[in-house]
Amino acid sequence: MATLYEDPARGEPLLITGYSIGFQIVPKDWSFSDPVFLRHFLCFMIVLKGIFHVILCMRQLRLIGKSEAPPIQMEGVMSLDEFKHSKEKEFHAVHLEFFNICADTVYSCLDLYLCTLAGIWKLTVDWYRFAPNSWLNVVFMTLFSTYLVLRKLPSMFYERMVLDPKYNVNPEQTYPLVGLMCGLAFFVVVIQIAVIPLTAVLMTLANLEIWFFVGVIWLVVVIISFIIHLITGIFGVPCLGKSRLLDSLEMNKYLSLALQTFKYPGKVYVVQTFYLGRPTAWVMGCCCCLRLDIHDNLMLNRNIEAENLPSQHVGAGLNDIQLAAFVAHQLAHWRLWHVTKSLIMFHLILLTYLVIFGSCYRWQLMYTAAGFTHIYPYVVGYWLVYKYLMTPLRTACIWVVFFLLRHFEYSADSYVWRRGFGGSMKAALLKLFADHRVFPYTDHVYLMWHHHRPSILQRISNIQRLEKKGELGPNSSI
Repeated sequence: MATLYEDPARGEPLLITGYSIGFQIVPKDWSFSDPVFLRHFLCFMIVLKGIFHVILCMRQLRLIGKSEAPPIQMEGVMSLDEFKHSKEKEFHAVHLEFFNICADTVYSCLDLYLCTLAGIWKLTVDWYRFAPNSWLNVVFMTLFSTYLVLRKLPSMFYERMVLDPKYNVNPEQTYPLVGLMCGLAFFVVVIQIAVIPLTAVLMTLANLEIWFFVGVIWLVVVIISFIIHLITGIFGVPCLGKSRLLDSLEMNKYLSLALQTFKYPGKVYVVQTFYLGRPTAWVMGCCCCLRLDIHDNLMLNRNIEAENLPSQHVGAGLNDIQLAAFVAHQLAHWRLWHVTKSLIMFHLILLTYLVIFGSCYRWQLMYTAAGFTHIYPYVVGYWLVYKYLMTPLRTACIWVVFFLLRHFEYSADSYVWRRGFGGSMKAALLKLFADHRVFPYTDHVYLMWHHHRPSILQRISNIQRLEKKGELGPNSSI
């Protein structure tokens, strides 16, 4: 870090020399040994991924367009007017996602064909040609992160100037465009607080032998995630709100029954949330450091007197029986080790990325395909490997991860049903749907790559299938 503050005039001037393919389009050799051909291939993968996700969005848009009424499971819960309002919101969200996919595909291809990253590097060297290599990499990452944030501007303008008027978004319920642009400028400044020290650390680690570097990074992430797991089990997540220990005398009989049924050994807390986010509860920590957090907005009327609530929030939340079923679902996740399995899956995917990164990090042809010469910023390799070389693997990993996470939800619902909480869980899901009224339909193929949870309609249908089969014939516990 000391070199970051040395006088740049003391160093030797850096000159970018060597072969650069520039804006070449026609390769000399149609093989992966030619950087121009490799550039075409990388862009082809990006375009193929973009087309694939555009098709998924079109499937969802077609489903939205032909849906005229809420499903039969939502009768008495969602009116036709509420359905039409949720339909417009879903149209808005998917159209914005469609635009973002197209924009990202175009940007990613232009970054290679126009040598955008190499241009940022050249600008950095022109400004600080006497600075040491570590400082040049920090400046490059500062400019590059700013560029990535500015790429969001077209999406912001499209949403505010096209989608919001088209789908009747109330301007009083959204941030003004000028305010968003000011917030974006503030974010550009704030992000440098993380970029500068992170780049310095990565530069230091990059000087290590590459496989030692990969092992160190992976081991550090594993240790940090384990420590966070333990800390949240003791202190929860303080930024979400103030926690209050719920003793056995304050619990209603249904919640106590759920805890006894699952033999839960930890403590139970009610979290007074600072904001009205998604109502939820979760089990955190492991071993002796175990706690169950129940957000107050999951409870009926936030567990306070109705006259102290705004009128639009009166009646929101779950009653005692429904709350117990929802908590039982979270305890099922704990019993089935879903959090642990998710962490293992995450670390295996991270290790796969690091192995690919270690194999390709010093592959000069990749940097040449992006417009660099043999002199390039070391930190740009992280982005090139992730954004381009990892494209097929990332697409496959998203499907696998989302499939398993959705499977965890279904298996937890099945586990709850076998314990006799199925009917109450279905009622809880319907009540949460009634409170928020999201669009109930989701295209099955679109869901595979865009949602890590099944929709409420799918979960209710799954519980109904279990009830219809009735293989275990459980007696309702509550």
